[in-house]
Amino acid sequence: MVDIHAHILPGIDDGAEDMSSALEMAALAVESGVDIIVATPHSAAHGRQKNHCGPELSEALQSFRAAVNKARIPLHICGGMEIFGSFEVPELLMEGKMQGLNGSRYPLVEFAFTDYAAEATEILEEIIAIGLRPVVAHPERYVYVQEDPTLLNLWVGMGCLLQVNKGSLLGRHGRREEQLALALVERGFVCAVASDAHSPVMRTTWLKEAESLLTEEFSASTAKRLLTQNPLTLLKNEEIRLREPDWF
Repeated sequence: MVDIHAHILPGIDDGAEDMSSALEMAALAVESGVDIIVATPHSAAHGRQKNHCGPELSEALQSFRAAVNKARIPLHICGGMEIFGSFEVPELLMEGKMQGLNGSRYPLVEFAFTDYAAEATEILEEIIAIGLRPVVAHPERYVYVQEDPTLLNLWVGMGCLLQVNKGSLLGRHGRREEQLALALVERGFVCAVASDAHSPVMRTTWLKEAESLLTEEFSASTAKRLLTQNPLTLLKNEEIRLREPDWF
């Protein structure tokens, strides 16, 4: 499996606290069947979790890769970031201060959880206008999407892709999040399911349970498509074509 959303770089954001925790997360990922993971630290235009592309982030990634290799954990680690959507983001992406998943044209973008529908839509439009295809992180957790899921008709129609959290599918973020996440998979809106892991104890890199749920509730082919095939296509920076969803 391929996990495109994990806060696994040690000491960078609110994810892995230290190298020991990060290595434990890596080992858990492999044990659960993950071969490739994308380190996606929070990146914002400014503030405490700025984390723009640069020496500090590059060195942290290289250091973690070296530690994983030394520990003989068979996990390939790609670079990326979870970008907080603000109006500065398109320019920062063009300047190379922010990057897509594995350097691709697919940036992973998250938004505020409340009162941000209009802003999010405009920001997504501007990212698409510069030739990129945003992957919206965990839309099922946004209150304005829960209240009006037809917003996703607009976003997907524009060309956006949607990434759902395994914790949402498993009911760990709340009942509304679970119901919407399952509906998004059933209706064909979802491009990828990822861990959004933050630690080796809570919100972990263990994707096996997501694979089992998708297989049991939908099909083995659905699980493979959302956990392996589509994520790998994104990381290869290849064109991804999804079937038209059952619109809301």
